[in-house]
Amino acid sequence: MGIAKRFWDVARSNVSDFASEFMSREDGLTAEERAELEAELEGTVGAKAGRQARVFRDKAEEAWERAFEAAQARTGVGNTGEDPVKRRERWYRTLELSPGASYEEVRRAYRRLVAKYHPDRYASDPAKYEAATEVARKITEAHEGLKAELQR
Repeated sequence: MGIAKRFWDVARSNVSDFASEFMSREDGLTAEERAELEAELEGTVGAKAGRQARVFRDKAEEAWERAFEAAQARTGVGNTGEDPVKRRERWYRTLELSPGASYEEVRRAYRRLVAKYHPDRYASDPAKYEAATEVARKITEAHEGLKAELQR
């Protein structure tokens, strides 16, 4: 057995002994000892970093929620207060269909229009690319909305 292996074994056993002693003593702490330990740890760098991380996480979650709600409002998803009949009619107009078309007709129209207005077809012209992206988004919104309603 080499010397490095012996040192490794000794270090591992010392760490294991320390951990088991610490864990057994932690369970036996009185309320006063636990409060003293928490007060001592309160000002540590780790505790400060943990509080800052929680604040950052909370702010990030709030920003995500605001962005999600704004995106829903832009696409007309969710409770926007729009009349459902008018919204359905708008979806049919977007897909260039007459109201009451079957799901199969909706699917065919969606595929035809996405192929026609897909943003990748206009990648060389930034203005056309941006316009095609918006049109494709509206086409997809209409398809998803009608799909949800017609497949109920």
